Amino acid sequence: MAIIKDRDLLNADGSIPIILISKCLEEHKKMTDRYKKLYDYYDGEHKIIGRTFSNSQLPNNKLVCNHAEYITDMAVGYVFGTPISYSGPGLDELNSIFTEIDEDSHNNELALDLSIFGVGYELVYMNNNDVPYPELAIVSPLNGFVVADSTVKHEPMFAVTFFEKKDIEGTAKGFDVTVYTHTEVIKYFFKSLTDKAAVETERYFHYFDGIQIIEYKNKKTLKGDFEGVISLIDAYNLLQSDRVNDKEQLVDALLAVKGASFGDTEEEMSLTAKFLKENKILELPEGGDAKWLIKNLNETEIEILKKSLKDDIHEFSKVPCLTDENFVGNASGVAMKYKLLGFEQLGKTKERYFKQGLRQRLKLMSNIENIRSKNINASGVDIVMKRSLPVDDEMLARIAQETEGFISWETRLKRFDEEIDVDNERKKLEEENNNKLEQQQKIFGSYDFKKDGGVGEEEE
Repeated sequence: MAIIKDRDLLNADGSIPIILISKCLEEHKKMTDRYKKLYDYYDGEHKIIGRTFSNSQLPNNKLVCNHAEYITDMAVGYVFGTPISYSGPGLDELNSIFTEIDEDSHNNELALDLSIFGVGYELVYMNNNDVPYPELAIVSPLNGFVVADSTVKHEPMFAVTFFEKKDIEGTAKGFDVTVYTHTEVIKYFFKSLTDKAAVETERYFHYFDGIQIIEYKNKKTLKGDFEGVISLIDAYNLLQSDRVNDKEQLVDALLAVKGASFGDTEEEMSLTAKFLKENKILELPEGGDAKWLIKNLNETEIEILKKSLKDDIHEFSKVPCLTDENFVGNASGVAMKYKLLGFEQLGKTKERYFKQGLRQRLKLMSNIENIRSKNINASGVDIVMKRSLPVDDEMLARIAQETEGFISWETRLKRFDEEIDVDNERKKLEEENNNKLEQQQKIFGSYDFKKDGGVGEEEE
């Protein structure tokens, strides 16, 4: 998340003092523990993994039911599964660049960071091709941040990326720190993140007319999609792990014998126990008894608790479990929309904040391209993000057919598929109808009415 600093901390000429960069690096370091925890949960490293018992003989299963990964993958797939499309004047050049750099894959990786960390960073830079063009790269929140001013708009002042530098033996030597301003890129070498006397190693101008690193937000609070249900995920893991522990303890139950002795010494008792285990025979004197000491397991109550935890995880994360009974059967389209209402609200929020970052991306890229006289107006670009959900094409086709006569052909076509090119489809339809007419004329014969004088004209 952006670090807030007063503009008065900048030098009189607007340059950034080394001590301010160092203070920002220190402040960012305090956020990294949270980022690491969130990434660990997505990666399957949950709290249950570190559980220990004082009695090492007890079973200690550590089951990870990775709801964090499920929530993130489903949320990202729902909002970003369908490629983002752009429309507007002068976009041919940008669309060709987006195709060349595989913008769709980049957007999905960026969305993954947003879902996990609650924030994501993107670097827009010029590549080193013979004919250079702008490219996009992901900057992990663990290695980058934006510094904004303390005004109500929190306008970005500069951005920072840092990476640890090591020698061939893997020994840490320091940090390569890069600072991005509206006009320059400045590189430093810090011996440590608290170094107040860092050395500048390189400086050059850029022509993006803006800070090259863009901050994307997942929501206003900058929380990840599963961050609010981590305690529920921990409880679910604990419940499932202990269920398996109980099953193991049930298998290893103690045999209580009454009215009989297995031997007078420890060795004799061990031999008797071994004999009984191998031969499955136990002889008891009159009045003797034997029974297993087991723990009574109430699976019904455990299953109810399991379902309750699972339902809470999906309810509070707003990401439904699409494999449960609520999504089985032939529910109507309206009923399904109600079931996905929370999921859609989550998608709308993610879309709204993602578009803010996309507009900044388009602005930076158009600034570069306009230097080459491309005349791209980023503010006039329309961004379309569609949800990735199964579509009932049969129902849409039936609605389009049944509304003929009081809704125009173009409107009915757009309702069937919003992205369809109406003019191109009209041309194809006319060509198809002309071909059908020609085929019919070949089958039934045709008349040259001008030559024959028209149908029904009597011969002289």
